[in-house]
Amino acid sequence: MLSILIDTGVFYAFYNRRDVHHKDSLCLLTHILEGRFGRPYTVDLVVSEAYTLLRYRIGFEASLAFLRALKQSGITIIFLDEEGFRETLKVLKTYSNRNLSFTDAFLVASSITYEIPILASYDVKSFSGIIRSIIGRGYANSLPKEEYERIENVVSRYLS
Repeated sequence: MLSILIDTGVFYAFYNRRDVHHKDSLCLLTHILEGRFGRPYTVDLVVSEAYTLLRYRIGFEASLAFLRALKQSGITIIFLDEEGFRETLKVLKTYSNRNLSFTDAFLVASSITYEIPILASYDVKSFSGIIRSIIGRGYANSLPKEEYERIENVVSRYLS
């Protein structure tokens, strides 16, 4: 079954209009929530990172909007438990030359455990060669103009 795992930067760039990946995140999250990549997942550590970045770089309202939207989105949050911790440690050892953060290693472990083949991320360097399919960078530019305009109309209702 098709599914996708979402990294911190995708959420953050959605709310930060000045982020270089803002348009990519608008399009990517719209398509994710429309079900184009199957069932969407993220991990609790990504939620923590995204909230913290939004809170201190954008403001409290943006961080709260993120949490509210996430709660209503249908995105499944994978929580770090004892098994997840063990699997994350294995990933950190296996890819010790990659300098993965603990959160990135938990994303990798979750993609393996839950058989999630696609990662939405702008951090290609960390995940390349580990996760089979990484989408994000340049996503908006890959879409036809009409589709981008449709997404802008949909999203403008939520980001005004």
